[in-house]
Amino acid sequence: MEITAAQVKDLREKTGLGMMICKQALTESNGDMTLAIENLRKQGQMTAAKRAGKAAKQGIVAIVSDSSTTIVYEVNSETDFVARNEDFSSFVIGLGKLLLAKKPATIEEARKLTIPEAGVTVETRINELIAKIRENLSFRRYRKMDADPARERIATYLHGQGKIGVAVKLRVESPAALASEAVALLGKDLAMQVAAANPIAADRESIPAATIAKEKEIYFTQAQTSGKPEKIWNKIVEGKLTKFYQETVLVEQGFIRDPETPVTDRIKVAEKECGATIKVISFIRLELGAEE
Repeated sequence: MEITAAQVKDLREKTGLGMMICKQALTESNGDMTLAIENLRKQGQMTAAKRAGKAAKQGIVAIVSDSSTTIVYEVNSETDFVARNEDFSSFVIGLGKLLLAKKPATIEEARKLTIPEAGVTVETRINELIAKIRENLSFRRYRKMDADPARERIATYLHGQGKIGVAVKLRVESPAALASEAVALLGKDLAMQVAAANPIAADRESIPAATIAKEKEIYFTQAQTSGKPEKIWNKIVEGKLTKFYQETVLVEQGFIRDPETPVTDRIKVAEKECGATIKVISFIRLELGAEE
């Protein structure tokens, strides 16, 4: 099949590799982007694909919370100018209040919610704004995180006036510790960590088995073609897998305020200060315009 310039550009943005290498990889994979990236990794051309390929989208990521629920959502516009428009801003704020009041399970349900003061659905209101502003708009992503206020706490962080929105859920079995400043500061630090370091999971157990199996397959292929003795191939794979965890698992990453110190050590400091065990349960991270 013919490989287009747009496909090559997309692969370059995801890998940071040269145009000719990307074009060859796409040709060999018959245009399959995922397979092209996988083959490039097996060849040792790259370590990992960027996890947030950019799409041409402006707008804002916003966060709303109450005592038990945090919602992170994204509304897009074509231009940054419209993202600062008063009608657009009012819609985003009103949408956040509606989402928090109704707490829909999915974005499909959220789009069908009726806006009380307008008497129309969210979808209809977006279409009205499109006609008024004369620019395409979309309510693109919606994530909801619930917490048990008796033993869980959600920390949030909004970066760059709505460029990245993060929510991190912590579990602390002691009510006194849960309400402590130590846990609050840890939550803030971890939310900033997620924004900056873009992990794929809170801990190893949260990574799908299929993802780990694919990484092992790639590393084994790299070991086979490394020229090193077969007897150490498994050690090479384990070493690369450990590095993968350190780069992609939140609690194993280097702490952004002190990269030589793992996040687990930062958690231990907070545990000592509050006198209780703290577990990172999960997180949400939405980056404006990023592909899933």
